[in-house]
Amino acid sequence: MTGESLVDIVLKYVRDQIISCGFRPNQQLKEEEIASFFNISRPPVREAFSILEAEGLVVKKPRRGVYVTEPDIADVWEIYTLKAGLYELSMELAFEKIHSQEIRYMEKMIEAMQRHTRDQSFDIIQYQHIHIEFHKAIMEIAGNKRLTKYAQTLHNQVCRFSYRALQYREHVQKIMDYHKRIFQAVKDRDRPLACELMKEHVLEGLRFQFEISEHKQWEHEETAEVQILDGGLE
Repeated sequence: MTGESLVDIVLKYVRDQIISCGFRPNQQLKEEEIASFFNISRPPVREAFSILEAEGLVVKKPRRGVYVTEPDIADVWEIYTLKAGLYELSMELAFEKIHSQEIRYMEKMIEAMQRHTRDQSFDIIQYQHIHIEFHKAIMEIAGNKRLTKYAQTLHNQVCRFSYRALQYREHVQKIMDYHKRIFQAVKDRDRPLACELMKEHVLEGLRFQFEISEHKQWEHEETAEVQILDGGLE
């Protein structure tokens, strides 16, 4: 294998572990441990860490090492709102260039996502990969390389949050419905609707993140209250 392919292998592994919380926020990632896991030298791991740092998934702390980042809800808001704007712009730029061949490809991506949502052993990571391909295809048609690069970086930063949200079936079905409506708007040559839906479906993800956070905060407060009451009864 080439040095580049080793970097790609390590990059995919570490990124997927961060997304699925196999590597948790604030966890230290050690070059020697990951290099040993793959039975490779440390330079490809170091290079993968540099890419992940540029994506905002890890941070290098001087004299301490590399740690998984822990974005707060304000970071989530920033990422999702920027992503919504870029996704809307990608559709605006791509719309007149989308022809029958591109529409067929988009349809295949929709069908692939639907197959995964019907599967009882729902593979979230694989679903996310297909979802990325759907939007990547639109961005490649748009032909704006910087837009594609920035959108991909934002997507990588937000993937761990969407992974959490995709564990809720009602959210999966709602997002799937958005993708089908986006595809139908493209087929119907309804540019304003396609652009609006591209933006809306990202903001729906943001809305659901706030809903999850509020629910978890409520659970935390309720648990703390029970512990206080239990302590008072002793």
